[in-house]
Amino acid sequence: MIFVLADDLTGAAEIAGVCLRYGVDVSFGIDTIPDKEATVNIIATDTRSMIEDEAYEIHFHLAEEIISKENYTIFKKCDSVLRGHVLTELSALIDVTEKKSILLQPSNPEGNRCIKKGVYWVNDNLIENTGFATDPDFPSKTSLVKELLLDRSSKKESLEIFTGIIHKIKTKGLFIPDCSYVEDLSKCINLYHEDNIVGGSAAFFEQFLIKMKLATSTVKENKHSFTNNYLLLSGSTHPKSIAFSKTIEKTNCPLVVFPEALLENKLDKKVLKNFIDEVSSIYKDKKKLVLRVSNTIVQLNNKSLNLKSRLSLVAKNLIETSDINEIFIEGGATAYDLLDELQWKSFTPIAELASGVVRMQYDNNPKKYITIKPGSYQWPNGLLN
Repeated sequence: MIFVLADDLTGAAEIAGVCLRYGVDVSFGIDTIPDKEATVNIIATDTRSMIEDEAYEIHFHLAEEIISKENYTIFKKCDSVLRGHVLTELSALIDVTEKKSILLQPSNPEGNRCIKKGVYWVNDNLIENTGFATDPDFPSKTSLVKELLLDRSSKKESLEIFTGIIHKIKTKGLFIPDCSYVEDLSKCINLYHEDNIVGGSAAFFEQFLIKMKLATSTVKENKHSFTNNYLLLSGSTHPKSIAFSKTIEKTNCPLVVFPEALLENKLDKKVLKNFIDEVSSIYKDKKKLVLRVSNTIVQLNNKSLNLKSRLSLVAKNLIETSDINEIFIEGGATAYDLLDELQWKSFTPIAELASGVVRMQYDNNPKKYITIKPGSYQWPNGLLN
């Protein structure tokens, strides 16, 4: 069995999409090994938004569970531009499994994210000269792959890092080969052997499935029908997300945003209750609803945490007191927060609607479906008609 550990939910969903594309049996868990074990078992965490010590502990304990299984293989899904506690989480896996080395390939040349001579390039620009340089959580202050990893970890002595042109993996360490073209991904995966932990982008995972002889041909895409009773939860402030919400306003689907009183630093519980009642009434009338915090940038202390929590609280109440069957969630952090609030842990991926957009069935209630997409992606055309 293959166990995929991801540090965010949308990255985990990307992996599920690759499996569905090739007809590979796949299951999906939130912070846990899924109830229904499959050929590929994905474990989505939210460690990218946590402190480093928490990220280490979560990966350490999940790895302990995994190694109790027979014939396990671990694939560590990481962000294509190495945001997150990548080196720290890999160190946890090494500490538990006692493997000698790690083969890591975060690149996605098809998306113009490449590594050349150990230097990271995005759309032919050094990553330090792109928008990733001002990322609020993991800014890319250098373009050297080795330094990107070391800058984001206190585990600087845990693994020796090798970059550049790599022909063989013979010693202990973390190996990140150059990768400029799509063809380089398949060359990189040929460095893998069973003494390695392997990890990287969803594009590299695809090559890993091919090497493991699990992906021989793509599956013909089937049309999927959706139930009428749905909630779309949008926690993203990405311009595409805001533009989408404006198109929704022109349809028969109601769009509801938080009242100004719920965007204050101090939460007024009476206002929250009244808003929940209002949202429930609107849904009861229309049997569909798009719920957003705001269509503008909100100034709030601990903004991200507070707004996610409030959005999830409203959505949870609506889901548990109504006949909603389809839940569309925009943004990985929003999805994780809601599913954590609901305590929904185990899913079966059933359809890849677009790259990075995956529909899953909740294992404890087969009538409930969730579809997750990154905030920067568009919803597939006609999805909410």
